[in-house]
Amino acid sequence: MKIEFVPHADIDKTKWNSCVHYANNGNVFGYKWFLDFVAKDWDALVEGDYESVLPLVWRKGLAGGKELHQPPLMRELGVYSIHALSTKRVNNFLQAIPSEYRMIEMVVNEQINLPAQHDFKVTELLNHQLLLLENYDVIAANYTETLHTQLARASESYLVATTNLKPEKIADFYQKYTLDRQHLTRNFHALQRIMYNVLHRGWGFASGIESAEGELLAANFFIYSHHKVLSLMPLESPAGAKVGALALLFDMLIRTHAGRPMILDFNTSRQDNLALHLGARENIYYKIRQDKRWLGLF
Repeated sequence: MKIEFVPHADIDKTKWNSCVHYANNGNVFGYKWFLDFVAKDWDALVEGDYESVLPLVWRKGLAGGKELHQPPLMRELGVYSIHALSTKRVNNFLQAIPSEYRMIEMVVNEQINLPAQHDFKVTELLNHQLLLLENYDVIAANYTETLHTQLARASESYLVATTNLKPEKIADFYQKYTLDRQHLTRNFHALQRIMYNVLHRGWGFASGIESAEGELLAANFFIYSHHKVLSLMPLESPAGAKVGALALLFDMLIRTHAGRPMILDFNTSRQDNLALHLGARENIYYKIRQDKRWLGLF
């Protein structure tokens, strides 16, 4: 198994995307275009002729060195491979990370099994997924009473579903109602680039819930990738929360996709009550961290 460090400028775009596309654990976060939109700087480790790849997303540390980090809007990364993702392969990639990265913080996807012996601090994260293979009535039978109450409230409020939302309007809605104020400006622009690229490829769509008067109460953008429909950015206004707007938005998605062999990926990192009320199952994945800097600086 030969693993090489490849600078960003030398990455073969076609081979990279092909590896992520056909990887057993592929997801939209691994495509080069998604990485380029979300990660300011990144290089890579590549096995063979792009049989397996590991993005190395980095930033400058306080003392000027490089450190690996997990950027916003990118839930997970890790090793992508067209081969079996054995513990040995994962370990070989982790060992191949250049020593210049004195601090490593990376979120690896749920199909990656860490070696029994490693030098990383591991934190459990929590995603939620819902299999959409059954018909709608079967799936809805697993909704909680709380969720049914929210849907009844939405019905009584005469809410209207819409897909006629431009990326700019969704980004404005995000700017107004997101709780992540730290990354607001960067995410505002990155979200629009992601959404326009997805729409250009025909890989996804916008979804919203409006009041009878046309006020936007909830919005999201969904991306199709690797037999999943990924929830990119679910948001609702305070007025929308009072009438169950986001619950209705997800229910509409489930209603229109039920019976298909795909998974609704809620794209979370901690417990999500709405996902649980919709009957989603929890999936554990991991953030790994290693800090070899002196005094946390050098």
